[in-house]
Amino acid sequence: MKLDGKSIQAAIMQLVDDYKFDPYQVLEIVKAGIKSGFKKDFAQYKKSEILVNIEDDGTVKIYKELEVSEEIEDEEKQVTVKEAKKIRKDAEVWEQLLIDVTPETMELSRIAAQSAAQTIKQSLKAIERERFYEKFQNKQWELLKARVIRVHADSVILDIEGTAVVLQPDGQIPNRMYEPGEEIFVLLKQISKDQGSIVLEITQSTTEYIEAILRKIVPELEEWIITIEKIVRIPGKRTKIVVASHEEKVDPVGVMVGSRGDRINTVLSLLDGEKLDFIEQTEDPLQLIRNCLKPAHIDHIEIQDHKAIVTIEESQKALAIGKWASNVKLASQLTGYQIEII
Repeated sequence: MKLDGKSIQAAIMQLVDDYKFDPYQVLEIVKAGIKSGFKKDFAQYKKSEILVNIEDDGTVKIYKELEVSEEIEDEEKQVTVKEAKKIRKDAEVWEQLLIDVTPETMELSRIAAQSAAQTIKQSLKAIERERFYEKFQNKQWELLKARVIRVHADSVILDIEGTAVVLQPDGQIPNRMYEPGEEIFVLLKQISKDQGSIVLEITQSTTEYIEAILRKIVPELEEWIITIEKIVRIPGKRTKIVVASHEEKVDPVGVMVGSRGDRINTVLSLLDGEKLDFIEQTEDPLQLIRNCLKPAHIDHIEIQDHKAIVTIEESQKALAIGKWASNVKLASQLTGYQIEII
């Protein structure tokens, strides 16, 4: 591969255009690639300090960098003052001396060209990773918009702002059917660096995901007019949320449901059939249990230590227990009482 001025300039401009990088940043990447290829072809410089310069017209110049020293410990990297002065009369100790080692024909072998290309590719990927990390490092616990690319047996591949991210099984809503091309929201739990790669931990299966959606839809939460006191969830089946109002005339459940149910319907559209119950906070444990077991009608509740024995008509038991026993399980988690329905 011949490294002529025009091809170098064209390559740099192409990289600038494709990756939207700073031209000087791309220039350094190309230099690193040429350096890698040069050392492949010229093994005698493998341990030397090599500097690559690309002039304005794209011409490549390669220099061996030596430190002027009184005593030589490494011949590949040092030169005596006496020898240095033969090259440049005013050379002094500790100075860096550049010796032009540019080949007469600046042409890389196939193997050297592959090495150069690999170095450039790795550098570009490293910059892209760093960009991606900087973009998302301050977005932990925020909702991110994603598009489903592919669906595998246990994982879902998403496109998040041009980068492929894996939604792992434990982050998925159980039994939800993800379709290629559909747009979804995910919660960014954590972003970290691991052995040269960026790892995004994303989820749709946590209570924090539900809270993030609600905060996006209900402005009164950000304004502290109402607050979420507790959320319990069986992903894909049911979620119960205790809410409280900080203004006397504001109904917290009504605010969450929205006018004509518009807010709750928006949330439900993102949960693919999962039920959502809002419960008003109360300091009365008996009333809280009644609220949590709605829509069932409760006849009587007796509390014994951490157990609540709930008496209910036979026709109401299925409502109180809920499908998959989800209603009574979540009510127990919310209230802190083991609820027994009789």
